[in-house]
Amino acid sequence: MRERDHSTPHGETPYSPTSLLRALTANPYDVEALRRQDPIAETPPPDSRLTKLLTLLLAVVLGAAVAIAAADLRDRASAEDSPRALLEQEVRDSWAEADELEARQVELGDEVAGAQQEVLDDTAPGAAEAVGRVEVASGGTALTGSGVVLQLDDSDPLPPSPGVAEGTVNRVTDGDLQIAVNGLWASGAEAISINGQRLTATSAIRTAGSAVLVDFRALSPPYRITALGDPDALREGVESGEAGTYLTDVTQRYALLMTWETGEELTVPARPAGTLREATVYDPDSEDPA
Repeated sequence: MRERDHSTPHGETPYSPTSLLRALTANPYDVEALRRQDPIAETPPPDSRLTKLLTLLLAVVLGAAVAIAAADLRDRASAEDSPRALLEQEVRDSWAEADELEARQVELGDEVAGAQQEVLDDTAPGAAEAVGRVEVASGGTALTGSGVVLQLDDSDPLPPSPGVAEGTVNRVTDGDLQIAVNGLWASGAEAISINGQRLTATSAIRTAGSAVLVDFRALSPPYRITALGDPDALREGVESGEAGTYLTDVTQRYALLMTWETGEELTVPARPAGTLREATVYDPDSEDPA
């Protein structure tokens, strides 16, 4: 067998790092010639049957392990005791509890109103009717009658266009609802509610993040604005005024959805009971800051 020549001018093997770097910097073509001088280095080790079998078994084992791990993660994500499922259940339970508390609040409010009626009838005749008129004016009593329902909803997913990504949805804002409500008030509405939330002189329509808040209660689209009054006068007053011009513009420009409905037995609920406070005359000589 031919003995390979491992001598170099610098006493290095042809395959040592320093020798290879020196050969590259000196003349790149010499590296190829040096590789051709050693046919043994060009010949890769032959693959035996055992090597191929072990490689195949290792690939099968790794593939099975990956598939089992993926299936286990998917099962855990969809299991009833997963963190997401537990959080969703907690939210549903909170909603159910809130609904029960609201129903209980209505019952207690009716009991308080009945007791107040009896006391006023016994102590001051005519006072109950006066209180009733004040409650109607302040939104403390649910009302039923004819009127309109103006519904505003987000746009459908939009097709792609310059500056607009596919699937973009334009949202109804708090400003849109404010203008619509003000237009209904100006058209002679006697009472207004949005998705069951009664509006009064102290109500606020605001935005927090992507949610619209009415008196600090989050609402979700579609937004149904119920207004009691003459249906024809309400709709005509809104459409012929600045509110109608604005709503027509945003529905055409941003593809928001707007519909009108009329009804003879529409209901707006009473506003939530507020905190009662007693006013007193301020005495500047009093040491009590209250």
